[in-house]
This record gives sequence, structure tokens and C-alpha cells, in this order.
Amino acid sequence: MVSQYPPRPRLTRLDKSRTASSVSSASSSSSESLPPTMTDLVPRSAQLKEDDAEPSPSPSPSTSTSTPTPSNMEETLHLHDLELMMYWCTTTYRSMARDNVAEALWQTVIPQLSLRFPSLRHGLLALSALQLAGTCTSPGRKWRYLVSAREHQSHALAGVSLDGVQDLTTAQCNATFALCAVLLVFSYAYCLIDDEVGDHEEQPDILDEFLEVFALTRWLVSAMMMIMDRVAAGELYPLVNPEQTRPTMPDMSQLVVLSLRRQNEIEVQLDPTHEKEVYNQAIDHLRSALEQLMNGGEPKDFAFCWAFRIPVRYQDLVRERKPFALVVLAYYAVILHHLRDSWWMGDWGIRILRRVDACLEPQFRHLISWPIDATGGYFVEE
Repeated sequence: MVSQYPPRPRLTRLDKSRTASSVSSASSSSSESLPPTMTDLVPRSAQLKEDDAEPSPSPSPSTSTSTPTPSNMEETLHLHDLELMMYWCTTTYRSMARDNVAEALWQTVIPQLSLRFPSLRHGLLALSALQLAGTCTSPGRKWRYLVSAREHQSHALAGVSLDGVQDLTTAQCNATFALCAVLLVFSYAYCLIDDEVGDHEEQPDILDEFLEVFALTRWLVSAMMMIMDRVAAGELYPLVNPEQTRPTMPDMSQLVVLSLRRQNEIEVQLDPTHEKEVYNQAIDHLRSALEQLMNGGEPKDFAFCWAFRIPVRYQDLVRERKPFALVVLAYYAVILHHLRDSWWMGDWGIRILRRVDACLEPQFRHLISWPIDATGGYFVEE
């Protein structure tokens, strides 16, 4: 699943619709020509175990087993990565932070940590390249940044592993946690920014795209959960234990969840094959997220946990376009909507809600009246 992510139709255009020379030139954006290993965050026998060990120098392209890189090209690659890292430290880091304390971590501490862990460094560069791609008005320049983002992302994904977590040092736990957070938002942003399709390609369905992102989100959040306690005990603890904020909206979560549970009971009476327990679990975990949202919680802290906690079967029900599965998804879209000010989330919530509304038969549409009201005028068609 990871090696193919995200297997969307328009991604093949990046790989196949350009000439060999242009792809070769653009995909060389990584400062390391070594192929990605399974992980550089999980300790090996040759790795230093101490958290305060001196950082090892990054492998140089000239020492790689591959063909040596010409000096002028090597300088270009280093300058490109320097541009991306500078953009991270001046711009991109802000979108990852919920407050001033977290901003300091994402701007200085985590980039410093990335000097020791190449996969984390690739993650930061990938997200920076993606944000730069979103700001480009030139199609050619945008495409080059997208290729660079994909190249760095492929190296970064190779640094995430669920094996040997118990052997990680504190620094490795911190690097893994930060990397997963970056890759998580990358997946949402990529679908927004790479919004073009080829002449012979169909625009992908937003729900199918979401399910692909959802599957990767589930995997990344599971990795973060496995090391959460150790991260909470280290210097990145503000990312795990944020300060509470004041309520921002009336708490209607109990009323909203109660209406969903009642409808779930009605559905199983109408259809004996209705998978009541699957929906109950999805609704229970949705209740927790809605409570935090309505009590002033920062959606960045809890919005993606739902993907990890709900049954896998629920994803199948959405894929089959089961009406009640789509209704529950519409309520989750409200949480995503409250992240709309983050460039990497944008209008994902509204896109999902509009598509759900289009898929539902008239007798089910009244069930999503609350999500439509909760997103206000943003639901109005463009």
C-alpha cells in the first residue's frame, strides 16, 4: 500500500507523459542519490544508540555507488534542497503548528533533528516543495516542484516502519513522530495541488481519493500512537500534550450523536443486513472528535485519529456507497472543514460533503442537514 501511494490516475502522468530527459532532470531533485532503504529511523547494529550522539554526515552523491554526479549538477541539487529547507523554516512550518510553542519546535528543533535523520529531512523538503507547487502560476515550474515533492516523499515514506519500535531511541521516536505528521498532511495536500488530469483521464471521484488518503492516514497514525508516550516524555511533548483552548462553538455533540444512533437503530429495522455495530463504533469515535471540536479543541490535535480508531470495514461501506456510511462521513467532514485555513487541507471537507449530498437518494438527504448547517455558506455551490 505504501509503495503505491497514492495510486491515483493522474499520478501516472508525472511518470509517463514526459520525455525521458525531462523526467530524469526533474526527478534528480533529491540531494542524495542513494536508493531509499527500508528505514533509517529504526536502529541497526551499526547505528549509534545514544540520543546525544554526534550527527553523522549525510552521504554525498559523489561517494554513492551510482554514477558520479557532475559538479555543476551536484551544486544545483544542493541549491534546490537548500531552497526547500529555507522555505520550510520561513513559511511551511507555520502550517504544522497550533500555537507559538509548537511553531518554535517545527521551525528550529525539528529541522535540526532532520540533520540526523535523512527520512525526516526528505519529509520536510517534500512538503515545502508541495506548498511551492501550489503557489506557482507557471505550469512547468509547478510540475517541477511536484516531481521534487514526490521524489522526496518516496524517500521519506521509506523511513516509516512499525517494526522494532521498542528499540527506538528517544531521538528516533521524535523523528518518526514528526515525519508521520508531515507525511499525513502531505497526502491531503497532494490531491488538492495536483489537480490536473490528462486528455484521456477521468477526474477521480473525491470519495475514492479520500479513501486512499484515509488508508495512509490510518497507517501513519498507528505508527504515531505506538510512540506517543515516549514523545510525550521528550522535547516534543507540546505536540502531544497541547494546552487547552477556550470553547469556540456551542456543544451540540451529544444531540448530534444521539440523532445518528437513533437513525442507526432505524436502519437495522428496515434492513436486517445493516451493519449496526460497525456504524456504532464509527459514531462513538466521531462523538469524541466532535466533543473536542465544540469544546474549543484544535482540530490538528484530533482530526486524524478517527481514521485509526474506526473499524476497517467502515471504509468498505463507504467504498460501496452505503447511504448511512456516507451520512456518517458527512459529519466527519465538518471536522475537516474546521481545518480549511491550513493550505494542505483547503476545501476537503466541503468537497466530501458535496459529493455525499450528490450520492444520497432524496430520502436520506435530510440526515445531513446538520453538517450542511455546520459548514454555513461554504456549502453553497461555486
